[in-house]
Amino acid sequence: MKALVVGASAGVGRALSEALAQRGSALLLVSSDARDLERQASHLRSMYSVQVETVAANAAQPEKFLNNITTAAETFGDIQGLFFPIGFSHQNDRGALPFPELQRLINVNLLVVMAVVGYFLPRLQKAGYGHIVGFGSVAAVRGRRSNVAYAAAKRGLASYFESLRHITAQSKVRVQFYQLGYVATQQSFGRRLWFSPGSPEDIAAAVIRNLDRDQPTRFLPRYWAVIARFLSVMPWVIFRRLNI
Repeated sequence: MKALVVGASAGVGRALSEALAQRGSALLLVSSDARDLERQASHLRSMYSVQVETVAANAAQPEKFLNNITTAAETFGDIQGLFFPIGFSHQNDRGALPFPELQRLINVNLLVVMAVVGYFLPRLQKAGYGHIVGFGSVAAVRGRRSNVAYAAAKRGLASYFESLRHITAQSKVRVQFYQLGYVATQQSFGRRLWFSPGSPEDIAAAVIRNLDRDQPTRFLPRYWAVIARFLSVMPWVIFRRLNI
């Protein structure tokens, strides 16, 4: 399989790139940091002897981001797998972000994913086979006082992937969506978390394990399915008091 991984140089994206390379997939890796990408690509080539190409692009600029990917894809070859472990949050996202920051959140967390999928979807449908894997956040389960725009974008992404499942339901194009809880990354390091974080490697392994399954949205780590259900039915008079 030839796979595109958007957000490939850190966290879940880095672990997923490694898991895909281990199973022999050729990779087109996309991230904003060219040096991190090339280090990752060199590692994967030497460890697994697979084709790895890179695209350094800024997801905050969707049109240029898409053009860079599609240009690289022309020489990379037909892509059968699309993976989107990309996300960006802002510490002051409490309902009153300046427009440039708000736009960046929406672009990175929603718009670029829709744009890239929109380009490749007809090609996957014509081939009659493929994978489209998206990653949301438990922050989108219910609106809260922090991560306001981020959660809105991720909720929109969840709706978009549900629509993609309907669009591809009569084909062998598999669409999967994962709602991620706490993950052990640089962003979570040192923070006081309510629950223990999952490792990027475990999340990547679960994605690979489920790749050929026709499945609804899943939560990772898996215990978040119970937490999300609990939060979604919690009465407003209680929920509004939570500092989340």
